[in-house]
Amino acid sequence: MRPLLLIIDDDNDFISDFSLLLKNDYDSIFANNGTDGIKIVQEKMPDVVLLDLMLKEGESGLDVLDKIKNEDEDVPVILITDYASVDTAVDAIKRGAYNYVTKTPNLKELKLIIERSLQQRLLKYQTKTLQQELLKPFDAIIGVSREINKVKEMIKISADVESTILITGESGSGKELVARQIHIQSLRKNKPFVAINCAALPKDLIESELFGYEKGAFTGATNRKPGKFEIAADGTIFLDEISELDLKAQVKLLRILQEREFERVGGTQVIKTYARVIAASNRNLSALVEAGLFREDLFYRLDVFPIHVPALRDRREDIPLLLNYFANLTSKELKVKPKYFNEESVKLLMNYNWPGNIRELQNHITRAILLTKAEIISPDDLDFSLRKTEDEYLGLEIIPETWEEMDSLRKKAVELAARKVEKLFLEFILNKYEGNISRAADAIGINRANLHKMIKKCGLHKD
Repeated sequence: MRPLLLIIDDDNDFISDFSLLLKNDYDSIFANNGTDGIKIVQEKMPDVVLLDLMLKEGESGLDVLDKIKNEDEDVPVILITDYASVDTAVDAIKRGAYNYVTKTPNLKELKLIIERSLQQRLLKYQTKTLQQELLKPFDAIIGVSREINKVKEMIKISADVESTILITGESGSGKELVARQIHIQSLRKNKPFVAINCAALPKDLIESELFGYEKGAFTGATNRKPGKFEIAADGTIFLDEISELDLKAQVKLLRILQEREFERVGGTQVIKTYARVIAASNRNLSALVEAGLFREDLFYRLDVFPIHVPALRDRREDIPLLLNYFANLTSKELKVKPKYFNEESVKLLMNYNWPGNIRELQNHITRAILLTKAEIISPDDLDFSLRKTEDEYLGLEIIPETWEEMDSLRKKAVELAARKVEKLFLEFILNKYEGNISRAADAIGINRANLHKMIKKCGLHKD
């Protein structure tokens, strides 16, 4: 679909001439007065408005301009008149007009003004997106462990290339942080960074969010809306939880990666995109491919430069640094005096398994700072689940008084300890083989059925 121009003018001959001049590049619609023009703005959502400054019966184009901006503040309005003056030009610009030309403009110059106005409209969408991103707190990746240093090195390498990147890791481990670091360290750092969580959107809205939609494409589509790829332009688009894309959206994404083009939902106009795609998933995409839930060709297009973000339990030596960083950040946000974790608290937090990773750690820090009145945070100030003793983890809530009780509890402790060791081993082996049950079973010398039983017994998820 070509850009739609609305011409508001009381001179039918002028409208006819303008429509003829611009017909090779734009679709045109017209109105002879402000009332009809506003109605068209409401119903058709034109891309650019060409507005006569002086309409019939003394109607002022500047007043019509104000009404148009109330309907759609982003639509570019170009005033056209025979009565050009510096004063009216300045007043028009102040009231939101994009530009100001006479009724006998140079055709090439007029087309240039229209194209620039269309670019400005897209730029406004991008600027809003950038402003939203700037409001988010963002710093360098915190940590000195071998695992996180490897991630930093991969970020440095990937920032200098233009390939698609797939970031894997558990939920809350910091995949979006890695994506933002790649963008900031790349040549695209001054371009938009657009993030979208595919898991947070209903499946029937993912396609329209990514690719945009035309007016009337579906119920509730009252105007045209650019999608995330259109807004990202030649910046970076981050697709978090890419595994949640349905197969229809996967086909369109594959086309973008292959052809660098797409259409809005309900539209036919081919739109080019040069955005760099960074995808992320906390699920094993290769396993989803085997299950027929993710396209194999798309997986290979995404998995050009894989980066794995380690779980927090695999980089425990970074926890003291993270504690200090989040404690200072949270204290500033809550406008309270800085608070610190004592040695016992740090030790306790380093021994915890952190199934929710850094996101869970940050939540515990915020809770401790909110609830602790003292400057120093002790183990008693932490959440009860973090303060369980090893005996409680083993189920030793009572002291045995007879040989039979001792023997029973001993067996229970051995069983629980064995289960804990089995769980740690399974987490390691499944992580090593990226959740592939067959490869993991072959590596440890058991069949798939027995490995599935162990996984279920230890309360782990297959993916």
